[in-house]
Parts: sequence; C-alpha cells; structure tokens
Amino acid sequence: MCKKREEDYEFWLTVEDDYDIDEHFDNKNWDDSYSETYERYNGSYAQDEMGYSDDEIDTIFDGDPLAYWNID
Repeated sequence: MCKKREEDYEFWLTVEDDYDIDEHFDNKNWDDSYSETYERYNGSYAQDEMGYSDDEIDTIFDGDPLAYWNID
C-alpha cells in the first residue's frame, strides 16, 4: 500500500475549510411547500386503511389503489 504524505492532502483541506456551500449550490427549484396529499384516492383501502398517500399510490401501484391486494 502506498503511504501518502501530508502535503498531498493540503489542497483538499484548504478547500474544505474555505468552502461555502451557499456560494456553490443553487436552491431556486426547491419547493418547501411540498406536502403529501390524500385526496385523489380517498375512500380506497390502500389509502384509508393502510395510510398510503396519493404520491405513494401513484408510485407503488402505478396509480391503481386496487392493486394493493396483490402485495406479497
């Protein structure tokens, strides 16, 4: 195994110490108002009894809450 010298890491330590994430990260597309909804599939077993949100039903069951019965 090759032994690294401390000088090999000096650049990275300097960059890390001086790094300001706000200067390099664009957060314009982030939506802080996101919340799970329980409206589209209201009345379905998957939502009312099992607690799956609309987005979870769309993702897990391809938008078909009746597909819940097929989970093994």
